[in-house]
Amino acid sequence: MQRGGRSSPRNAGKVIGLQELQAMASHAATVPVNRIWVAFFSPTLVYKPGSNTFADTGMETGSSAVDLGFAEVKAAINTLEDNGVEVFLSMGGWNYNCFPALYTRYSIGGYGDHTPNYWKIQEYGQGNIDNCNEENMWCWSCEPQSEGTTLDSFSIFPEPKAADTWEVAKKYIESNAGGKTPEWHSDVAPGESWTDSKTGTQLKVPGSSKPNDMGRDPYVDFVSLAKDLGASGVDLDYEEFWHADYFKSGDASGGPWELDQTIYKYSAIAKDLVDAIDAIAPDMKLSTAAGAVGAWDGKWWGGNLKGVWLKAKQWFPDVMSRVEINVMTYDLSSNNDYYECPTADVCALDEQVEFYMKTYRDQGFSANVGYEVGQPAYPDPTHDKAHQLPLTEGKLTSILSKTQPQHPGGFFWELYKDNAGEATATEVAQQLCKSVLGDAPRCSGVIPAVGPSPSPPPAPTPAGDKFKCSNDQCVSSSGGVSKEICESICGSFVL
Repeated sequence: MQRGGRSSPRNAGKVIGLQELQAMASHAATVPVNRIWVAFFSPTLVYKPGSNTFADTGMETGSSAVDLGFAEVKAAINTLEDNGVEVFLSMGGWNYNCFPALYTRYSIGGYGDHTPNYWKIQEYGQGNIDNCNEENMWCWSCEPQSEGTTLDSFSIFPEPKAADTWEVAKKYIESNAGGKTPEWHSDVAPGESWTDSKTGTQLKVPGSSKPNDMGRDPYVDFVSLAKDLGASGVDLDYEEFWHADYFKSGDASGGPWELDQTIYKYSAIAKDLVDAIDAIAPDMKLSTAAGAVGAWDGKWWGGNLKGVWLKAKQWFPDVMSRVEINVMTYDLSSNNDYYECPTADVCALDEQVEFYMKTYRDQGFSANVGYEVGQPAYPDPTHDKAHQLPLTEGKLTSILSKTQPQHPGGFFWELYKDNAGEATATEVAQQLCKSVLGDAPRCSGVIPAVGPSPSPPPAPTPAGDKFKCSNDQCVSSSGGVSKEICESICGSFVL
């Protein structure tokens, strides 16, 4: 099955995500993809079934509607689904994974000045990790300064404090753990203060405290949200490098180390999602965005998530058999001064993609190949653009001819990204579609242009009318308030 790019209503710097989704929906019968991921939702979202709003979900559509675009997104999803395009909701993504203070100190600074991003500490922190603080966003390691991020731009995946569903997932992990004894860290709670015991520094943990404040499980709420939107599935995009480097175990004198605790955390989240699907929407699917090194069986020297998906599959096969693996074989580098090439003679993009996908094949995964349109995010284009590995038309052809035929599908990031002179999203989509789906008519379609999104007409509300939520129902003082407004706020309507 060929996978489409991710549609991003949360695109930083431009409020066109909803328009993108609507453009795809308006051409749903002919777009050259058969799945779209709508990204990204916050790991600390709160969603009450039937509430029909994006409030407290982290999804920013740019809609002025009282439901923050929920009804508009649902309509687009329904149209896409009716025309053979599956829609998944994706939780996570890079910003919804990064803990700036810990990522900089332990994933970058923790391995000395020979790490590829250490230049940020040198440039913005004068070479001293202690000079990286919130004012300089801990030396701009999660996002460049140009993005204008604040701590509220980030989140981490929580370990819910008061959710029975999470406790069930933890017990499953504890009963099947194949490495070190599982340790849980609910004290690293989003939106709350936490003290780094290694430095004594008090930090605010990125993310919202609402799930813990309300005793909710955001992973269960996420499945309910997907069900109410009519989506085919949910996606777990987990990239917490900081967690692996902070909670690593092994040879303290210099490695190699184990990242067992991160494997347990990831697998517990996946288990919680699987259980929620079984309880709420049994036909729903679960996918995950996996790291390129995620199936590589070898010693871990820190700084990435090497082997996480391999160990999760070995230790928790009942869970991982339910998860579709989409491998992020992009944002790779050819700078071997930092051992960026998997072996000295495997540095070109198509060579690295084949190397990493082979590790998944060798470990028995049925995994999909990842492609990236335009300029990669890594290495930083302002610092080491020479070692970036963009998807040129030639490399696209090479990957499609050598690696893609050995895998069930492929996906690309992202639908409306500027191609920066490389292969366009339509070219990637069409060629990937033909490689996987053959003569399917949609493979000749294009990614449609984005037009202006018309504003929905205001719902008529009598002058002086008032309404309020009571027991999660919308109560109107006159009986004339718009049913749509009430339903978007409270999820139901009564006179």
